[in-house]
Amino acid sequence: MTTTPEGKVTNVHDRIEEIQKRYGAENIVTLFIRQAKAEIVASVERTESRLREAGIDYTAK
Repeated sequence: MTTTPEGKVTNVHDRIEEIQKRYGAENIVTLFIRQAKAEIVASVERTESRLREAGIDYTAK
């Protein structure tokens, strides 16, 4: 959730927005992303925190 479809670095919020725009407001993917947004963001934040704890300084832009 921190890369674009082209493989460029992005942040989770921009990625979620990109997915919703690409699929459209009523698509099942968009509906799922809306429902899962809080957990998706929390997962990315946990992963970035664990990377920092391991000495890897990574936070998506």
